[in-house]
Amino acid sequence: MSAHSHPDHRIRSLLERFGIDEDPAITPLDDLRREVHQYGKRRCDIEASRDNLKYHLGFAFEANEALNVDSLALTGLLSLPWEAFVACLGDDAPRPERLIDGLSLALLEPEVLEWARAQGVWLQWTRLEAIYREEVEDFRKSDAFHRSGWRRKGITRPQRYLIGEIHRILGVPVPDLANRGQAYEFIAANGGNPRFLVKPPLPAKWWKS
Repeated sequence: MSAHSHPDHRIRSLLERFGIDEDPAITPLDDLRREVHQYGKRRCDIEASRDNLKYHLGFAFEANEALNVDSLALTGLLSLPWEAFVACLGDDAPRPERLIDGLSLALLEPEVLEWARAQGVWLQWTRLEAIYREEVEDFRKSDAFHRSGWRRKGITRPQRYLIGEIHRILGVPVPDLANRGQAYEFIAANGGNPRFLVKPPLPAKWWKS
């Protein structure tokens, strides 16, 4: 077989990183671009090249020795209205020397921490659910989905995980699944990733509007 029938050696590591099978035929460029784009979105980017923005933002917490802040609670706390944030510190509370200390101080209040974590769960679920649905829809519209070859391949590790979660959470009996296509149909018939079947509740406000 000609060496030209295999993916260029310069992109093999990239294919492995995205979990793309190295087929005997050259991986279509459109499919590779789609995988790269989806990889970026799974990491909460708009484009994969925006990774640096998140790393730089995270460095702000590293430089201020604030990596011990509860990230889920912080996600929710950052959506708190300013008036509510000021109120949770209290008039008699000592003023923190730094802004980051003020965030940590606010999360010491049990009521605030409970709300912030619940709000963080809601925000995280909402964003990830939208990304998940878009990924599924993009795959269904892709050329890869309409090529029959992938259906005959072995069941993937992510598919086995979702099948196990569907059985564990929903109690659905797992039939004998012979290949990737059958696994896909089973997962789709049961609503996809069960994590996104029920939206978490939006926490009630504890402050006065």
